[in-house]
Order: sequence, then C-alpha cells, then structure tokens
Amino acid sequence: MKLRKISILGLMAILLPVGLMGQENNTQQSMSLEECVNYALENNRNLKTTRMEEAIAETQVGETRSMGLPQVSFSTSANYNYEIRKAFLPTSFITGDPTSEGFTPVQFSPEYDGNAALSVNQLLFDGSYFVGLQAAKTLRELRQKESNQSEIETVEAITKAYYLALITEERLQLLDANQSQLERVLEETKALYENGFVEKIDVDRISVNYNNLQTENTKAQRSYKLSMDMLKFQMGMPLNTDLSLSGKIEDLTLEAEEYLAKTEEFDYRERTEFSIIQTNQNLASLDLKNNKATHLPKLYANFNYGWNSGVNSSEDLFDFSNNWLSFGAVGVSLQWDLFRGLYRSSKMQKNRIQIEQLEIQKEQLKSSIDMEITRAQNDLKSAKESLDVQKQNMELAASVYEQVETKYNNGMASSRELLDAETSKKEAETNYYGSLYDAIIAKIELEKSLGILY
Repeated sequence: MKLRKISILGLMAILLPVGLMGQENNTQQSMSLEECVNYALENNRNLKTTRMEEAIAETQVGETRSMGLPQVSFSTSANYNYEIRKAFLPTSFITGDPTSEGFTPVQFSPEYDGNAALSVNQLLFDGSYFVGLQAAKTLRELRQKESNQSEIETVEAITKAYYLALITEERLQLLDANQSQLERVLEETKALYENGFVEKIDVDRISVNYNNLQTENTKAQRSYKLSMDMLKFQMGMPLNTDLSLSGKIEDLTLEAEEYLAKTEEFDYRERTEFSIIQTNQNLASLDLKNNKATHLPKLYANFNYGWNSGVNSSEDLFDFSNNWLSFGAVGVSLQWDLFRGLYRSSKMQKNRIQIEQLEIQKEQLKSSIDMEITRAQNDLKSAKESLDVQKQNMELAASVYEQVETKYNNGMASSRELLDAETSKKEAETNYYGSLYDAIIAKIELEKSLGILY
C-alpha cells in the first residue's frame, strides 16, 4: 500500500507540471497598443526581410573594404612529363661544323618538375576604390532608412488594426446590451398579448427587430474575430493565440491642436521618404564621381617568392634540400585605361540626368507632403466635428428610446413608435462608431504626414 501511494504521488509530480504548462500556453494575453507595436517590431515578417537587406548592405561594406587589403595566394604543382616536347636546333650549331645541314631535335625540359610560390598583391592607388567604399557606406545608410520606413508602415498598420478591433469590441458589447434590452421588451410584450393588452402584430414587429438584431450581433462577432486575426497577422503573431486588448476607447485622446497648426518651419527631413530620396541623390553623385575616377591610373605593389625543381626521377623531385631552388621578385604595376571610346562619357551623362531626375522627385515630394498635411488637418477637424455631433445624436436617441419605452410600458405608445425609436438609436450608435473610427484614422494620418507617428 505504501509503495502504491509513492507511485501515485510520483505520477502526479510528473503530470502536474505538464498540466500547468498546458494552462500557461492557453493563457490569454492582454496587450496594450504599445505592447502590440513592440511585438510587431520584433516579429513582423516584412520587417524581418527588410532588416536582412540592411544586414546584406553591411556585408557589402566589408566586401568593398577587403579590396584595399593585401591579397595573398599560394600555388603549387608537380608534373610528370611522360612525353617531353622537343625543340629543333640547327645541326651546325650542335656539331660546330658550319657545313652540317638540317635540324636536330633537342629535349630541354626535365622529366619531372615542380614549383611552389607565394604571391602578395597590394592596391596602392585606385580612385574608384575610395569612392566605392563611400558608396557602400551610403548604401548601408539607405537600407537603414528603408528599414525605418518599413517600421513606420508597420506601426501605422498595427495602430489602425488595434483601434478597429477595440471599436468593434465596444460596439459588440453595446449590441449585446441592446439585444438584452429588446429581449426584455419582447418578453413583456408577449405577456401583455397573453393578457389581451396588445395585439399579435405588436409581438411580431418586435420579434422581427429582435431577430434582425441577433443577426447583426452574429455579424459583429465575426467582424470582431476577423479584426483580431488581422491585428495578429500584422503583428506576426500566430492566429491561434488567445489575445485580448487592454486598451479602452475612453482612454483615447483625439486632441491634436499642436498638429492642426502646421508652421512654415516644418522640416521635410522628418519624413523618411524625403530622406531616402536625398540618400539616393548622394548615391547618384557618388556614381558620377566613380565614373570620373576611372580616368585615373591604378597602381599595385606585388611580391612573389617560391621554389622550383626539375629532375629526371620522382625520388629526386622530393629531395627538397638539394633539388629545389628559390626565386623571388618585388615590384609595382600600373594600369591606365587611356581611352574607352565614349563609354565613360555616356555613363557620366546618365548620372547627371539621374541626379536631376531625383531633384525633381524631391520637389514633387515636398508638394505632396504639403498636400498630405493640409488634407490630414482638414480631415481631422471634420472628423472631430462629426464625432461630436454623432455623440450627441447617440445620447439623444438613447434618451428618446428610454422615454418611448416608458410610454410603451404604460400603454401610451405603440409598438411601431417603440421600434422606430429603437431603429433610430441603433443607427445613431452605428454612425457614432463610424465617426469615431474616422477620427482615429484621421489623427493617425496626420501624425504620419508630419513624420511623428513613430
């Protein structure tokens, strides 16, 4: 019996942690907007891909830098010349008799030969090298800015998805309350009908509205799930994760007076797109500089040292101390492309056109940013005004419904009047949440246009 107790306790000790782990994995995560954004910045797949491009640019800097470092190589070979090529010398040269005619084949190469050599080359001067190194660093800077632009787009997508889910969740709660309220009215009306105080048509009218509200509630539940799945997708979170939102609509502030008064001192460099164009201009200028540098010569220093051997037996080939002789050389070499047709001239003309093209794009972007800011300011003003009106309408519609419901319960209002008030209340709520989402989006767009979203 004692042994059995010990076995049961041991089994519980093994299974209990597993159960706890299972509970931990299924625990619902409640996250604020900031937490969702931070999660996305670490897990969004598009961001990961963009950051890999940044890492690739970093390796390109190393590749370019390595071209200016010593290039060291070693080579070795051993050959068995089983059929040696012969040279033909005049017979008179061999015999010393000027009257001798014809040619005599002579073997100069040994039957076995080998060599081993170490070679070192060092770039001393190349105008393109220094420009290329600067261009590689500028490309790295461009990739960093593109990565930052992707982060801004991710933050924008997460913020919009978060508030859409939050608004959908609150609207769903309101629909649940409305459904409970209308269900209570329906039950009361059925009781009145059974006691002969109202007609069957009154019960049917309320039943129709109740069924419609049920359908609308089901749609809202699906919309909420879809909005949550979209948020998790944007975050890079598995869709089967149990996620809830800790944010509240009442905590949201739409006050943005400092954004609504854009001054002339707006710095376009706050926008990453503008900074990216500037960096592309720098790259085009460096490309032009590089093509100019190809007119200059390239100077290299070289050093070679090695050993070679030539013998007539394989055993002698491996007698390194006696049959291998050393050789060495040190020197410089110069390469200078004096004329390459009109290739370099055409390349430089292309670079100048690209620089001018980017300047036009930059000015166009400035105008586009100005329009974005103005439009976003106007959209936010209009959205806030509409939101204030819709909020008043929702409160008034709720008040009217309560009054009509009281009259209906006291037999002073018809079921049609009650349902009309209920429909008006529902429309006012829908309009309010639509205006609320529009206002949130307008503020996000304004912050993005000013370059302060992230």
